[in-house]
Amino acid sequence: MNEGRATRRVLMVMPSPALVRAAVAAGLEVWAADTRLPELEPDPSHPAGPPPRRLLPVDLMEPATLRATLEHTVRANGIDQVVCSESEVRAVLGPGPGARAGAVLREISQGLGRPWSVLPDTVTLRRLLQQGGYAGPHLADEPPAGPRFRVRTLTVDGMHLVVDITALKPAAPPSEAERAGIRATVRALLDLAGFEHGSAQTEAVLTTDGCHIVRIGV
Repeated sequence: MNEGRATRRVLMVMPSPALVRAAVAAGLEVWAADTRLPELEPDPSHPAGPPPRRLLPVDLMEPATLRATLEHTVRANGIDQVVCSESEVRAVLGPGPGARAGAVLREISQGLGRPWSVLPDTVTLRRLLQQGGYAGPHLADEPPAGPRFRVRTLTVDGMHLVVDITALKPAAPPSEAERAGIRATVRALLDLAGFEHGSAQTEAVLTTDGCHIVRIGV
C-alpha cells in the first residue's frame, strides 16, 4: 500500500508518447506497458522517455497474462501509481475486452492505495464550476460556438499536468493568454471534482467570454 506516500514511480498502460514525455518532464520515473512499444521509444526530436528496460510488451486481450505482468512489475519496481485511460483502452480493444482489461487495472490500482479517480456526473460538475466562480455555460447540451480544443491531462497526487492542447478542427492557434485560460479552467474543473489520480481528456471551447468546458472523460 502506497497511500499517503508521494508518487515517484508510475506504470502507464497504453499511454500516448506525449503523456509519457509529460510524466518524465515532471520528474516521475516511468514504466510503460503497451502493445505499441515502438511508438514510445525515444526519438531525436523528443528524447525524453523511459529506457528500453522499462518498456513492457503486454497483451491487453488476455486478462490473466496482463495481470501477471503488471503485478510483477509493481512488486519488483516499487510502483506507486498505475495510470491508464479507460476510454482509450475501450476504443482500441472494443467494449468487452476493454472492460476486462480495465477491471484488471482498477484492481491493481486499488491494491496500491491509489484507486482511479471517478468524475461526478454532469449536473454536479456544472454546479461545482458555477459555485467556483466559472461562469457558464459549461457541459451544456448545446455548447457555445467557437474553436474547440482537446486538452489531455495527467493527474498525480492532485497535481494536474496539462499534456497537450489540440485543436479539434483547423483554427488559428490560441494565443498564450488563451492557452493559459484553457489550462486554468481545466485544472479548476479537476480540482473542484476532487480528481486526484489518473489521466483525463477534456473538450473546451473558446468564446469572447473565455473558456467553456464542453465535455470531460477519463
